[in-house]
Amino acid sequence: MQRKQNTKERSINKIGETSSIKTQERGITLIALIVTIIVLIILAVVSINAIFGADGLVAQARRTDLIVEFTIYLEEKKNYDSEKKYEDSNYNKESLNAGRTTLAYNTQGEETGGNIQTVIPSMDDEYAGMFEIIKGEFYLYAASELEREVATELGIQVSPYLIDDGVLLSANANLGLQTEDGVVTLPERVTEIGQGAFSGVEGLKEVIIPGTVKVIDRDAFSYNAEIEKITIEDGVLSIGENAFRNCASLKEVVMPDSVISLESEAFRNCTNLTTVQLSNNLTDIGSWQFSGCSNLTTINIPTNLTRIADNAFSNDTKLDNIQIPASCTSINSTAFQNCTSLYNLTIDEANQYYEIEDGIIYRKDNSTLIMLAPMATKKEVTIREGIKSLGSSALSMCKSMTTLNLPSSLRGIGGSTFETLTILETINFQNGNNAYMEEDGYLYANGGKELVYVVPTKTTINIKETVETIGHYAINGPNVTEVIIPDNVTTINWTIFRSTSKLKKIEIGSGLKTLTPDFKAWSNIPSGLELTIDSDNPYYKVEGNLILTKNGEEVVTWINKVQSQIIPEGVVKLRGGSFIEFNQATEIVLPSTLKEIDNSAFSYCRSLVEIQIPNNVETIGSSAFAYCDKLKTINIDKEKGSISGSPWNVPKGERAIIWLR
Repeated sequence: MQRKQNTKERSINKIGETSSIKTQERGITLIALIVTIIVLIILAVVSINAIFGADGLVAQARRTDLIVEFTIYLEEKKNYDSEKKYEDSNYNKESLNAGRTTLAYNTQGEETGGNIQTVIPSMDDEYAGMFEIIKGEFYLYAASELEREVATELGIQVSPYLIDDGVLLSANANLGLQTEDGVVTLPERVTEIGQGAFSGVEGLKEVIIPGTVKVIDRDAFSYNAEIEKITIEDGVLSIGENAFRNCASLKEVVMPDSVISLESEAFRNCTNLTTVQLSNNLTDIGSWQFSGCSNLTTINIPTNLTRIADNAFSNDTKLDNIQIPASCTSINSTAFQNCTSLYNLTIDEANQYYEIEDGIIYRKDNSTLIMLAPMATKKEVTIREGIKSLGSSALSMCKSMTTLNLPSSLRGIGGSTFETLTILETINFQNGNNAYMEEDGYLYANGGKELVYVVPTKTTINIKETVETIGHYAINGPNVTEVIIPDNVTTINWTIFRSTSKLKKIEIGSGLKTLTPDFKAWSNIPSGLELTIDSDNPYYKVEGNLILTKNGEEVVTWINKVQSQIIPEGVVKLRGGSFIEFNQATEIVLPSTLKEIDNSAFSYCRSLVEIQIPNNVETIGSSAFAYCDKLKTINIDKEKGSISGSPWNVPKGERAIIWLR
């Protein structure tokens, strides 16, 4: 019995061994199969790479084709140069310029009607848009790395410039377009000069913009103090906001009639600009367009013009002749603010909307006084009956005025109507007025609930208890030293203390609910201002040099101009305009808790060179860094593109944005 059991066990063991051997054999077979498949795949990949890889047969064939094609181009150019030299001994091959639509050289201008395919007859249309001849040199705007390599091997210049679908980007590489002599000539394939493309570039003296460019974008050439000449060729359609702002050496602008759009501030503060020839197809002169062009004497007004916007020519103190055409339907009251030489201002008699009488521009329906021209300047001014409103800054050029007589019909006064009247002493309503009342140099509206204006001879401003709102520009006297705002005032509007250069103290009561960030941001207030807010105020508080919301989460505005400003931890939002005109600050340190930077938060921070944006920031307003002309670097502790809307109107555009992650 024991022998049978042992035999059975041996049989079972033998069967197990046999099964194990077969399993091992199957495993070996499977492994061999997998290895075979892997080897075949490797061989296939090798074969594919040999055919299609970077050094494969297809790539080699393409390289060969490019070498042959580009070599033919070079030979055809040599032949062209030889033929032209044979035809005309004065021909200079180094003067040859050719592109998709142009052909020119020293003895023949662009009227030839030819193009680069005239020089290179075998060149197809695809490459006609990628090749240019500039001053006798071949340039290729390569679409692939292989094209770049072949062109370089053959001695063809490869353009380093960043051009995206025709838009010349704001990038350091594109600054290479500037020659040693400070001249920028744009390649033909550029159809749009991008935002900030050449803003703040040193040594730039001359700009040539070909007609192939259709759009000159915002800040394209702004803050270039050395630009002396710009050539805008026929074909350009639009000149963007601030495009040539602060080009202080620019003396003349000749604009082709192809230009149909001129955005605001395009030539603002071009202080040496004397002559401007506008496109005859312009219908609009935008806001602050030529403001601060203090040497401007000559400008043509297009015959089809319909609008002259706010401050279009403000502070152009040498401008002495303007003729407003019959087509003009809108003249802003600030359009010619402080144009102190404008004694020859006329309006076409056929104009159906405006008339000028004794140097005063009125609407023909007698509803509005638009402005007093310099020839109307006198010590006592009487506004005729029937006038219902005074435009903003309407009286700004009458700085010698001491007495103002207003009509009983008056129902509206523009915000900055009295701003520059620094010696005005008396305001009279000779026949009474139901909308306004005057008490001892204080002008009120809404039954005494709104303070409209305080005559500038006052030094201490004590606002009466009935006032709930302080209107725009209400307190701007140059002699004001102290302002007491009582508890019943709930609203303080913008630009209240703009010209109060001697102001030392502001006390704000407990009732204030609405305070605009720029209520004093444009002012000339010197450092050392003492500003307090009643501790019982539930909406605002003062912390250091800042006005914050009561919970400390939002910055409303700054108080004194300083070089360095640290924003406290806990702040999550910078309100719109919160640091507007904070122009002495070279350093602004943002807290790690910050999440939102609103529109115009840092506008006109003219001394700011660099700023760090912390990782928690989620949104930045579209104009957050507008007019920060020295701002070179915005370091953002986030991944590229994680905050939308860049470059947020910083003049240097994307050149200033550095993503750190």
